[in-house]
Amino acid sequence: MDNDNYRSSRGLNPRPRRALACIPCRRKKLRCDHKHPCSNCTRSRSKACSYPGTHGESAVTTPQGEPGGGETVFASSPGAAGSTETARDASQGEFPRREVWQSSVLADVLVTIPSGIKPDSSGSPLTASKTPTQIVHVDQDEKAKEDRYQSSTHGLRTNSNVASYMDTYPISGIIMKKRYFFPTHWAFTTTLSPHALDWLEQEMRSQGGIWQDLMTSKCLAKSIKSARVLPWTPGEYGKHLPMRKVADHLFEAYFRTFESVYRIVHIPTSKRAYEIMWENPGLACLTSPAHVVQLQLCLAIGACFHDETFSLRPQALQWIREAEHWLESSGKLRATVFDIQTGCLLHLARLTTQHMRENQVWASSGALVRTAMSVGLHRDPAKLPSMPALEAEMRRRLWATIMELVLDSSIDAGGPPMLSSDDFDCSLPLNLNDVELDASNSGEAPYHDPAEFTDTSMQIALGRTFSVRLSIAKYVNSIKAEDSHKETLRLSSGLMAEYRSLVKSLHSLRPRPTKFQQQYCELVMSRYIFALHITYMPRSLKDPAQFYFSRTLCVDTALRLSSFSLPLSSSLEDPLLAAMHNILPFESHCDDWVRLVTGGCGPFRSVPFAAAMVVSAELTAIIHQTHDTSPWMGVMPFNRTQMGNGIRIIELLSLLREATKWTKARVQAGQHNLKDYVFMTVVLAGIEAAMEGIPAEKAMDAKGREALAEGIRILAEMAGTAASPWNHPLGSSDEGLDIGSEFWSIGFSGMDWDTLFQPG
Repeated sequence: MDNDNYRSSRGLNPRPRRALACIPCRRKKLRCDHKHPCSNCTRSRSKACSYPGTHGESAVTTPQGEPGGGETVFASSPGAAGSTETARDASQGEFPRREVWQSSVLADVLVTIPSGIKPDSSGSPLTASKTPTQIVHVDQDEKAKEDRYQSSTHGLRTNSNVASYMDTYPISGIIMKKRYFFPTHWAFTTTLSPHALDWLEQEMRSQGGIWQDLMTSKCLAKSIKSARVLPWTPGEYGKHLPMRKVADHLFEAYFRTFESVYRIVHIPTSKRAYEIMWENPGLACLTSPAHVVQLQLCLAIGACFHDETFSLRPQALQWIREAEHWLESSGKLRATVFDIQTGCLLHLARLTTQHMRENQVWASSGALVRTAMSVGLHRDPAKLPSMPALEAEMRRRLWATIMELVLDSSIDAGGPPMLSSDDFDCSLPLNLNDVELDASNSGEAPYHDPAEFTDTSMQIALGRTFSVRLSIAKYVNSIKAEDSHKETLRLSSGLMAEYRSLVKSLHSLRPRPTKFQQQYCELVMSRYIFALHITYMPRSLKDPAQFYFSRTLCVDTALRLSSFSLPLSSSLEDPLLAAMHNILPFESHCDDWVRLVTGGCGPFRSVPFAAAMVVSAELTAIIHQTHDTSPWMGVMPFNRTQMGNGIRIIELLSLLREATKWTKARVQAGQHNLKDYVFMTVVLAGIEAAMEGIPAEKAMDAKGREALAEGIRILAEMAGTAASPWNHPLGSSDEGLDIGSEFWSIGFSGMDWDTLFQPG
């Protein structure tokens, strides 16, 4: 008789065993290897792999078939050490902050339930008992209400199965491809169109025709990337320079655009080196390839503005390749001011030319700032040993540029900036022109009035807003900051004050800044508005009174960005739009800016994409609000019930259509992926179907297939080959394949992502 049977026969309770296997393996009675996730769950592609809570932490996971997908709730147990206060708060109706992970094919989404909120008394779709360790579930009344909304709006959802609680509680993080992102990452904006997100989730799960076409497009993308690699012998720099006339155009394009905002090089010195390079084809006068590498990076950035199709992308990628080889060839850290200039140029060239993962850009910017600190760029030259005025000003300019790159990469990657205002004391550069700092000029630099436009005016104007933008980047990308709308509004107030001051200073400059410079500043400031307020967009539909300001600010910002990034002038064949244009002319577009957002990546792709998602969310909100305010919604289509706000709806719908054209133009410009084009097409199809009173799902499916077919045709032309259907079945070698992530990983970084992400 074993011990348990003996204790049972004596009337004693059996000794409880500690469960080591995961919950799915225990349910299926399989041997578990205790990994996270275990091998059995990995093979079955189950996202419900979880273990019973231990050491005061309770973890409960619901199967993916239930509403909300696989869901894990973490909360402190009242019996755990140090949890006396938590237990007392729970008994008094106070709930600690809880984090709920919701798993799906596309990503893992972290929803945070703020402390002090009792979910079941707030009218939310979450219901909690008096002990915060029990499972959070969807309230049946709210589910029934959502079903009624879907019926009346023909499937246009207000929340998604990927993140079913996003309209009530904030999303604190997203895990994609084993990488953790904060809500400032571009992937969060896809949750603003839940109807398209759910359609995509269903298609990825079914592995039907849509998925097959995506695999076909991935094969074509690999062919295109392979064809762009030019033959090159490492160590031979400057062998792929274009004709002199083309190079001149690229060189001037760089100085006209990025160098006028982010000061990196000394313009007269760079132009002298450029002339020497062309006068001596053998480069005999140059003792080092460093100058050639730096000049080629200027050409790589300028190539983005050469034409509408970015025809020089292969050459630009080659120049980036040579720069990367040069920086790494010495085997040691290149830590001079000249090398840091090259690093800054390489950073910008990657953003405008090459696809890179956001976390890679974030990591490279971190290395850049530490290299800069190693040579003292973070200290003001006045506090260092005496140096020439040219060197002192170039150090100030370079440090200000590095700070901008660090902040940009932080918002892009959804990660903290890892920098504090206490870490540097370098002041902003002086308001001077480069010719006044020429090394041959031994006299003192002249003084310029702040309203006089110089080569550093744009950098100084943006630099004055750095402090508030750094505070926002640290706040929105912090894991310890409580979600507080009051704190968000406080930071927003400071941001808008700096924004108004920036606009005022730009308009006071004489001569006036170019359209590109003004629109670049708009992009920089607008992304911080999105970073603060876009997380409240899903909740503004449920609680419009509390989040009205956030919704209005996001929509106004999105309209302003879209007006010059997606010019409506291309849709003037519509008689109504033409009449609107005659009354109030649309924003005239800047060719340099349009080519940047069409051919570039990083923020030049993600910020216009976010603006389009906000526009789609506003259209969806108007449709749902009309359901509550119009008695005609049940008997006639939406587009026949709108009279009062019809002009606003036409504007929003036109911008969303332009955004779809923009995503297609990006594919035609060499962006070898179809994800944005397909997703934006599906978003538009669902909204248009709901407005016309037809089922949204059928329209999304039809338009999604059309977009994929058109995208594959474009990629096949670029690859110079016919598109072969992808029919490779999943085998044992694909155990780690997470099929859904294919959509978001195809070609976005330009890397061969054969092993796709597995959330968690």
